[in-house]
Amino acid sequence: MRFMTFLAALILMLCAQEAFSLQITGVVTTLSGDPIPHVRIRSSGTGAPAFSHTVFTGADGAFKTRDLAFNLESLEIDFFRIGWSVSQKQQQLDDDSLHIEVVMQPLTNVAQQVPASAWLGGNPDDLGYQMSNLHCANCHQLGSARVREFSANLGAHGSADRAEAWLNQAAEDLAGTGNTPKTTAKDAKTRKGWDAIVQYMRWVTMRLGEKDELRWGLEEGSPFYNALLQPETSLFSPRDMEVIVPYLAQHFPTDFDSYEGYNDTEELGEYGVTADTEIEEFTLPTFGWTREVTAPPGSSDIWFLETDKHRLGALNPTDGNITWHPVPLEGAQGPHTMNSDAEGNIWVALEDSFYIGRLNTQSKEWRLYPPPEGTLFGVTHDFAFNSDRHVEMDSKGRIWITDLGKNELWGLNVESGEIETFRLPVVSGENTFHSLLYGAAIDAQNDRVWWAQLFGVAGSFDTKADIAERIIPYDRGEGPRRLAIQGNVLWVPLFGTSELSKIDTNTGLELARYQIPDRGSSPYGITLDKKRNAIWAATCNSDRIYRFDIDEEKWTHYPLPRREAYIRVIEIDGKTGDLWTTYSSLPVGKRDPIIWGTENANNMIVRIHPGD
Repeated sequence: MRFMTFLAALILMLCAQEAFSLQITGVVTTLSGDPIPHVRIRSSGTGAPAFSHTVFTGADGAFKTRDLAFNLESLEIDFFRIGWSVSQKQQQLDDDSLHIEVVMQPLTNVAQQVPASAWLGGNPDDLGYQMSNLHCANCHQLGSARVREFSANLGAHGSADRAEAWLNQAAEDLAGTGNTPKTTAKDAKTRKGWDAIVQYMRWVTMRLGEKDELRWGLEEGSPFYNALLQPETSLFSPRDMEVIVPYLAQHFPTDFDSYEGYNDTEELGEYGVTADTEIEEFTLPTFGWTREVTAPPGSSDIWFLETDKHRLGALNPTDGNITWHPVPLEGAQGPHTMNSDAEGNIWVALEDSFYIGRLNTQSKEWRLYPPPEGTLFGVTHDFAFNSDRHVEMDSKGRIWITDLGKNELWGLNVESGEIETFRLPVVSGENTFHSLLYGAAIDAQNDRVWWAQLFGVAGSFDTKADIAERIIPYDRGEGPRRLAIQGNVLWVPLFGTSELSKIDTNTGLELARYQIPDRGSSPYGITLDKKRNAIWAATCNSDRIYRFDIDEEKWTHYPLPRREAYIRVIEIDGKTGDLWTTYSSLPVGKRDPIIWGTENANNMIVRIHPGD
């Protein structure tokens, strides 16, 4: 529940002051006076470096913020925990502090509270469930508001007809949006079943930004462009759609007004937040696609990128100011992935031009490495980083990056700029592009780079002999993605099954698997936290991050302050131990502030202080 602190006495007393800070304290209990732990208290407004500041109640139901500097007329305070609603509230002002006592009561219908992962039904062990998450949570949440609205329009159809109905409805909607692909506009209304919406997804995946600009160096009508529109060579293959479409038709609901029987601890697992946990959201003013963040050694700023605006940005967390650093090349560049190295440089994969960039965060000087001669298509993607999440050279002076477009590893000689390319194997039923070579990690001491294909397997590459040496098999639908390495252990997040796989790097054998409590959370990437001996999982579908304590082999979760909090990466500040991430759902652009609280809801940098 949200309320405005339009306290007349407070405003009269403080309106003449140029600056003011307010600490908020309180307690949250049940009607019978029992404390309610893990309630999220989010304060937001204007005037402070961060747009919002979030704390949680402890075991005693009490909470306390730091001194907040929001403009009083803009201040909003929100109390939230799944399964509860505010029924009473009393507040008392005392100088520069505000004390609030809140009574909450159980809420039976939690349809407006559950994360997106709650809406896909059926059995999480079914291939259809796993493939639906693997495909449909790749760019946005599967149960997002837009998807639910679309599905609700099909409520009049029985499940047997719903697969075709999904697409007939989609074709009609697309025909009136102005976004219908030119190649299918004439026959959009006549297509049957899912073929039309899938073809639209093939079209829209190649575009980004407010103007639907082409990505990956593509030109409309070129052989590569046409190939990506063809079902068999696209991201959305008929083989996959044959599994996903009937599963969604049967197990994705059309009525979203009611959801009962949802217990947050049973469905999501044990909370990790404490009364000392803090989360801050910093809004960005440009509504770009802010995929990634990094905290380079030696820099006090948090660096991020805007893929569709072809630049990097540096956020000063102390004052909220941003400085911009455009990629100094002509044309579309598409900065996609970024990682620091131990010297404080930032390495950037430029997916539109296939270049690799290095920015010195102290001198602000760039070095730009062109792709191999004759490169006509590719998607420069993920750098191989070490256990510190730093890009590191191998014994031959090369750093490594995946080319998602061609299923290749690239070895870049940092000094000479020469790039060597190595094609990796694909599993039966897959092709070079659809296998989606994604994450990578480097074990420089053992001359090895580990890699993972989202629609395939994982494996290792011997950087001394320059050969793929080992394959780690994963079943269809599991989806190994962005990796983390810890000594002789490789950690592999499985996007489709929401699991964490533990691999012995000496043998290549799986040692254990750990199921994330939210079976539909879809971990996009993981980060090793050496100081806490933990793994942090960036989930796409659950509005929270998960923490796996390695010694205890135990999961806990940290709810984020906002719905549809789609995150791809978690960076750890080496000085403070705080976590940094960003919301990066698609499509890009403004959000309805009436629904999301601010039009910047999808354009934020987020700091998490775990409070441990």
